[in-house]
Amino acid sequence: MKISYITMQFPVPSETFASLDVETLRTKGEKVSVHCMRFKPPQFNKLMEERGHKDLEVSHFSLSNFLSSLGFFFIHPAVLFSLCWWILSNCLNKPKHLLKSFILLPSALSIFNKLYKENPDVVHLFWGHYPSMIGYLVKRYMPDTVVSQFLGAHDLVTNYPGSAALAKNADVLFTHSKANLEILEEMGIDSESVKVILRGTRLDFPYEGTLDKFNSSDAPRFLSASRLIEEKGVDDVIKIFNHITKFYPNATLNIAGDGPYKSELIKLADSLGCGKNVVFLGHINQITLIKLMSNSHFFLLMSRYPSERLPNVVKEAMYQMCIVLTTQTEGINELIESNISGYVVDKGDFSSGIDLIMNCLNNKKHSQKIIFQAKSIIQDRFDVKKSMQMYIDLWSMSLKRKKTP
Repeated sequence: MKISYITMQFPVPSETFASLDVETLRTKGEKVSVHCMRFKPPQFNKLMEERGHKDLEVSHFSLSNFLSSLGFFFIHPAVLFSLCWWILSNCLNKPKHLLKSFILLPSALSIFNKLYKENPDVVHLFWGHYPSMIGYLVKRYMPDTVVSQFLGAHDLVTNYPGSAALAKNADVLFTHSKANLEILEEMGIDSESVKVILRGTRLDFPYEGTLDKFNSSDAPRFLSASRLIEEKGVDDVIKIFNHITKFYPNATLNIAGDGPYKSELIKLADSLGCGKNVVFLGHINQITLIKLMSNSHFFLLMSRYPSERLPNVVKEAMYQMCIVLTTQTEGINELIESNISGYVVDKGDFSSGIDLIMNCLNNKKHSQKIIFQAKSIIQDRFDVKKSMQMYIDLWSMSLKRKKTP
């Protein structure tokens, strides 16, 4: 199949899972292209190489792309007027979304022009908010193409009115957590029409953590990875780690990721007195991160981020046999059963996190039991090859229905 992914930017540091989906589809023999509504990100070339996107067609918005599509809309003005009417109909009472829609209008038209020429079998909206503008045009003017829409946590928090409008007519509708179904129902979307497919992760990295790492935990190794923004809760990670160093002075904490909150986090570590044990790694590639996971005892993600849902980085850490400590976010119980395959605490509750980690450090057998169970869950339920095969099967069935008289 020819599959066109629609997203905002690609690739970006915080969306490794998008790259993983695309490359998994390509290894299965599907022809994939990616079309982005925003300008090319500054790290484009570096990330394309790091993530193995050789020969992948990726387009971003540019003035030249828009100008080249103007001829199409002079010939087909109804397309432009139809999209404008759709935006007004859905966003008239939401001035913020109305303004953003019209700002992104040239990009949506440019991408639709490309899709109209390429005539893919499937147009998949990787994000289901503003890309739904393009989904509307494809659904209306390219009836033989399957329109597939994903509505995840970020889409639900964004709450773009066009998301629900398109979802009611999409050929295939996905989400990645049962926890999202209630919100989708509140948006007027029939949950029976939604396919819940857990977002998988890669299981074939050259590094693999083992039970043996807990044979020696006198100098426990901690890891955290996220964007360094306040909502990601890295400050709570540092507070937990600071307490651990009072009992394990040789403990280390590696923090992978970058962002505007980094300087505040460095100040916090220094003020608490654990700064010499904390290493800020900045953005690192996925292979390097996985290697760190395979050698780390604990992975901490104390996120307070509203749209956090079953983060892939937690799945990767579980597969690499880290004990995971994370926060109570929507759907997290579909991934971690607390005290069985990891630990879940309330947002901001770093005190409970300290107690749980100290208990693990004092009970090697219990720790090994947890990491064994965690890896088994990822193997059974979160393999990206299995999840993307489910996507392919549903797209194929939908395409077959369209071609059947």
